[in-house]
Amino acid sequence: MIEKIQFKKQRDIGDIITDTFKFIREEWKPLGTLILRIAGPALLILVIAASMYTQTALGGFGTFGMNNTGIEVFTPTLLISLLVMFISAIAYFGLLYGTVLYYIKSYIANTGNINADEVKKQVFDNFWSLIGLGFLVGMISIVGFILCIIPGIYVGVVFGTAYAIYVFQKRDVTDTISYSFKFIKNEWWITFATYIVIYILFYVVNLIFQIPLIIYTFINTFTAINDTSLNPADMFDWVYTALNAISLIAQYILQTILVISTAFVYFNLNEKKNFTGTIESIDNIGSTTQDNA
Repeated sequence: MIEKIQFKKQRDIGDIITDTFKFIREEWKPLGTLILRIAGPALLILVIAASMYTQTALGGFGTFGMNNTGIEVFTPTLLISLLVMFISAIAYFGLLYGTVLYYIKSYIANTGNINADEVKKQVFDNFWSLIGLGFLVGMISIVGFILCIIPGIYVGVVFGTAYAIYVFQKRDVTDTISYSFKFIKNEWWITFATYIVIYILFYVVNLIFQIPLIIYTFINTFTAINDTSLNPADMFDWVYTALNAISLIAQYILQTILVISTAFVYFNLNEKKNFTGTIESIDNIGSTTQDNA
């Protein structure tokens, strides 16, 4: 019998990483199915829009047009694909975070037995709040990076557990934003270090799925260098588009690793501050003792 993962406890960086991949190894099939059912349509639109944007930006559809002053301007195809990509990205990540975190919430509440219908209902009932939270977090982080890189990094770490706070503490969006700063107080550096390690691992795993695209791009580039008559736009043919789409799908689905890790980071911080898991364990011992008496 597989021992169920205890989320509500303190963990060091190594334990967070180990338990993240352990959870994926044990739950990848039901969780992956649920992600595709709930976030799949948004993912499909996002990949199509991202592929169109990449092709357009690289010259596949004519990246720029000329206005009457001779200045290059963005074409409608580029602008539309960029807008659709932005909207679908917000929708996808809101649905992805919602699906994974409500899945974990069901996992905890039912001791490893997931109620898929309940997870789906919770995600769609909170869809607009998840979208709003993602939009606010994104805008604040972007402003932080524009003002200076350091503030952007700081708020990025602060908001790393924002979705988890919203889901597990049932706070509203604005309260989640403000509480995130209080929640990470005195724990920013260790949380930052944890995210650095997790992102490095994510990058390595993601790179594996990028290898076919990298090899194909390298071959096309080498061919273009040796064939001066070749149109650079021809490098980005249907094979490149297909490989790019596959790598994008893998990249976006692999974001699940990051979402799960933020849940473990959240429970680690919550346990340090509120001792929720410890209190529940004591209560369970007490109730078990009374039942046996």
